[in-house]
Amino acid sequence: MKSKGVRIRDGMPDDDEILGVSPKDILKYINFGNELHWAILEIEATGDLGEKKWKELHQCETSDEKMTRISWNDLKDTSKKFRQVIWFTAIGCKDPADVKFYKEDVEMYESCDIVVQVFDGECCEVFSKDHDLIDRLAKKFKDTEFLTPDWNSK
Repeated sequence: MKSKGVRIRDGMPDDDEILGVSPKDILKYINFGNELHWAILEIEATGDLGEKKWKELHQCETSDEKMTRISWNDLKDTSKKFRQVIWFTAIGCKDPADVKFYKEDVEMYESCDIVVQVFDGECCEVFSKDHDLIDRLAKKFKDTEFLTPDWNSK
């Protein structure tokens, strides 16, 4: 099944959040996350990651050895601790062999069951083979635009 995508430019910020577009706002609409294998491919964020210490996370690697495999519950819990997300890419795949670094975004969008990306804290893009998820996200947020996996090659 071909993936469908949505770009979200608005968010549902909490009172103390710096930016409106956050992975936690997206993850709460994924109903089958526990059925997927997850990894964070890149992240640049700040947040309270424990003991009330604000930390800066920087990971922007381009190899399978450097990506962070993470459980669904840990991904959701960690995303709630972000104060500001600059860059973020997480993938969820039914087939564990698909959890890897992709050189081409289009291949990633088509291979993974879900891709969640935040770009410079300005917008979030979600691609999924679950078209109902994309439609739900488009209805929950105000400033949205539907995308196809090859939108940037046209």
